[in-house]
Amino acid sequence: MTRGSQLPVTDAEADTAFGRLARFGHVVLAVSGGPDSMALMVLAAEWRARSKSPTPSISVATVDHGLRPQSRFEAEQVGAAARRLGLPHAVLTWDDVKPQTGVPMAAREARYRLLDEHARGFAADNVAVATAHHLDDQAETFAMRLQRGAGIDGLSGMRTERLIAETSPVTLVRPLLGFGKARLVATVAARGVGYFEDPTNADDRYERTRVRSALSNFHDAGLSPQALATSARRLGDARDALVYAEERFIASLALSFGNEIFATLDRRAFDDGPAYLRQKVLAGLIARYGGDSPEPRLSEIEALAAHLQRDGKAAATLGGAMISGGLRFIRIWREAGRLDQAAIELQPGTVRVWDSRFVLRWSAETGDRGSQASVITVKPLGLAAYRAILPRLRGRQLPPARASAALPSFWAGEQFVAAPSLAPFALAGAEPLDPAGFNITPLAAGTF
Repeated sequence: MTRGSQLPVTDAEADTAFGRLARFGHVVLAVSGGPDSMALMVLAAEWRARSKSPTPSISVATVDHGLRPQSRFEAEQVGAAARRLGLPHAVLTWDDVKPQTGVPMAAREARYRLLDEHARGFAADNVAVATAHHLDDQAETFAMRLQRGAGIDGLSGMRTERLIAETSPVTLVRPLLGFGKARLVATVAARGVGYFEDPTNADDRYERTRVRSALSNFHDAGLSPQALATSARRLGDARDALVYAEERFIASLALSFGNEIFATLDRRAFDDGPAYLRQKVLAGLIARYGGDSPEPRLSEIEALAAHLQRDGKAAATLGGAMISGGLRFIRIWREAGRLDQAAIELQPGTVRVWDSRFVLRWSAETGDRGSQASVITVKPLGLAAYRAILPRLRGRQLPPARASAALPSFWAGEQFVAAPSLAPFALAGAEPLDPAGFNITPLAAGTF
């Protein structure tokens, strides 16, 4: 008799695990041909056959990364197995040029992109992609992030559900996170279902392979994948509680975004918050205003939060953003000094993204101030140009000059044309700062 950890997944367990799929109109099963994903396909088909609900409809998709000569054959074999279960199957091919380094990450990004695009093609209103990530995967992910010194967001592990991409309506679902790999292997073995072993899973050039090997030694010492996965799940619960607390903390800060020129928040309410939430708020605002600058390390965010807490008045730069702490307010804006190379050119009728913060448009309408130019240059306004247009702005409640200096501005040669972000601060009757034909739209990236 096999050990309990190696018993096949029962019908009752599968019904509980796959029950979360019942609310979707259609589910795409991501099946590579390995034992985990073949178990996903078999269990999902059996669950669907037992279910009395008309939804969801189910199909199967296999991503052929083209990294191994036999990958197409394996994808076709998955298709044959899917059809035997009465499930339609599609092969999604990664045709892009493969990178020389970082292949696992590039392949992962391509896989989710292809699955997202494929899932969006179904007519159902509510579509999900289900993957075969399991308990051992969760433990390995936890260990990999632990060795990098991850915080609670990283250590909380893979979610059971999330959007497959930030801007996608497709949900990514992992119904098998509660089962160890041995049980999934036992499940397909009990049904006589064949599968393929990916040789890269045994290649110690890859981090996950090395971590998997190390965890087998830890298991002998009593630190099991189940224990690590349980810690990841409990940290996930803590993360959800912190998200709840963060939303309420942010609501207390009187946070405003100054037409995306600068953010301001109440200093006293900020200081009253716990260190972790102060760090989260700072990280989100720096992400929003830091533009194309590299993301700061967690240790740098921690040091900045402590600096603001310790000193009544403080100023710092981090992640491409300027942080200014006064007695009543904390303000954050784009650091102009990091935008020396940010100039771009706009052709008539074109749309460009500037500094990962603004979408720029020049329609070259007849009569606009740049209509005689063949090219418009967009670059940081700068302090000199800001001072030149200052007489056209209202004298009270202006944004900080250094924040204004970092804004995108339109130029025809050496002639200033527009700074649309400052238009709300213009004096009545003054020459407009957003003449016809020149538009910007904030991307408002980041946490908030």
